[in-house]
Amino acid sequence: MTDNGTAGLLVREWGSDGAWSSPEMSAYDNEGHLQRIIAAAPEHVPGVSGEALTVREFSTSAGPADVCIVDRDGSITVVECKLASNSERRRMVIGQVLDYASAISVDGEAWFRSQWARHGGQPLSGLDEGGLDQLSAGIEAGRIHLCLAVDRIDADLRRLVEYLNRITRDELRVTAVQLAYARQGNLEILVASTYGGELAAAKARSGNSGGGRAWTKESFLDAFASEADTERAARLFTLQESLDESRGSHSDFWFGTAPSGGIFFHPYGYRFAPMYLWVNKSGALMASGTWNNYSQIQHHGGFSSLAAFLDQDHTASAPGRKVSELDLGQFWTAALQCAEAINE
Repeated sequence: MTDNGTAGLLVREWGSDGAWSSPEMSAYDNEGHLQRIIAAAPEHVPGVSGEALTVREFSTSAGPADVCIVDRDGSITVVECKLASNSERRRMVIGQVLDYASAISVDGEAWFRSQWARHGGQPLSGLDEGGLDQLSAGIEAGRIHLCLAVDRIDADLRRLVEYLNRITRDELRVTAVQLAYARQGNLEILVASTYGGELAAAKARSGNSGGGRAWTKESFLDAFASEADTERAARLFTLQESLDESRGSHSDFWFGTAPSGGIFFHPYGYRFAPMYLWVNKSGALMASGTWNNYSQIQHHGGFSSLAAFLDQDHTASAPGRKVSELDLGQFWTAALQCAEAINE
């Protein structure tokens, strides 16, 4: 294979003075080979952690999706794998992955969980706290990340990713991952690069696509099952609004789409929000860190103290925490410190 991410790669034995040479193999055996790599190492997919659960050839009413991923926080990613040698790559892969995502949403949570178990997926009961709520809400809202996994990202694929992120609703993120492959003896070489992560993150912040009705402060405060959670959310809004100093040009809040979207808090007008609030299926106020939401600062060390306060790891998933379990003052202080650290 030529014109890929390993085209300029040369190898030789360590300590040798001999000539450099091309790897023995610089192409996948077939698309199943690429599927196996994705399923075994899902962290190569933008926005997915290495702790995510995976199933290959996941059954939907639209056909089998190459790889279905459920991250520890309950977020769903559908990956379709195509090689450059496959002439259907540009014409068909977009339609396929959209078809699978729509089928997952229409088939519903019960079907999803039954097929997950039938294909031998690890038990979804082991998701992080709030993960099952996120999984259910994501399926109901059609909030599914679509990723196109290829051995070469070209201009046409970049154009398609840009276009889909621009015209589709907020719940849908579209990215591409290039995994160029080579092998020399018993040594395998994988060169990974991604496209569309920043576009999807920007889309999530913009709130300009034609999705459902966005939260307002008032509708969000009316959504809780308990008056205590309403008061906690109102207190956090007040703390954010009382920050007089401006260190950036962002609005205080970015309002996601109701009922499953979150409200991102941007202290001091910073570009990157340290955390967001959301409502689970039981009507409880939840908070999540954002160390997986922005590709530019994913797993940034500045998240470490906020993650530690939430009893989490900023290099892994970011499950929701019930705000009722947190000291509100300490949580807000940790969020402010985090905002400063990640926006340096």
